[in-house]
Amino acid sequence: MKSSKFPTDAEVVIVGVGGIVGSMLAYWLTELGQKNIVGLEKSTIIPSDIASTAHASDFVYNTTHDKLGCWATNFSRKFYEDNGFFLKKGGLEICRIDDDARWEELKRKVESGKAFGTNVRLISASEAKEKFPLLDEDSIRGAMWDPDAGLVTPRSQDVVNFAVEYAKEKGALSTYTDTPAEGFEMENGHITGVKTDKGTIKTKKVVI
Repeated sequence: MKSSKFPTDAEVVIVGVGGIVGSMLAYWLTELGQKNIVGLEKSTIIPSDIASTAHASDFVYNTTHDKLGCWATNFSRKFYEDNGFFLKKGGLEICRIDDDARWEELKRKVESGKAFGTNVRLISASEAKEKFPLLDEDSIRGAMWDPDAGLVTPRSQDVVNFAVEYAKEKGALSTYTDTPAEGFEMENGHITGVKTDKGTIKTKKVVI
């Protein structure tokens, strides 16, 4: 949604809408029925070319030691798959033959993953080589194999563009590039506005 002038108020202001976090927030707020969302972006373009998303590896690995991390990754992976942005190839974490500490860490990681609903498992050195033939089987003890790991394709930035355009098409989001947040107006300990070089946006809800 384009605006002829800079907004003076918003229901929600997203600072940094040009990265994966800000754009997905705009997407899901739109899905929940939120209107009058303003997205600010320091970069001159969306997707942003200066945020961490622009430098991400785009690899999605499903297993961590915390339940929320596993759930969030699985949720994101399903979103990417459902919208045609995911290539599932599986992923390996390798352990060298003499690294006992690393092997114990992988075993703990597998236990965490299984407890939190991922399909991760330990595999032998020969199995790891079958999956990635460039490995030197004699130098590794084994590996952790996550069959659901893969890559966001073509890039995470394409997901950013998809999410932002979706929110705009629904009439929920307006975006302003080359517009960093410069500060906040406060009243009784609460945010009441976001300051920019183009003006101040009155709002009670800001996500940074």
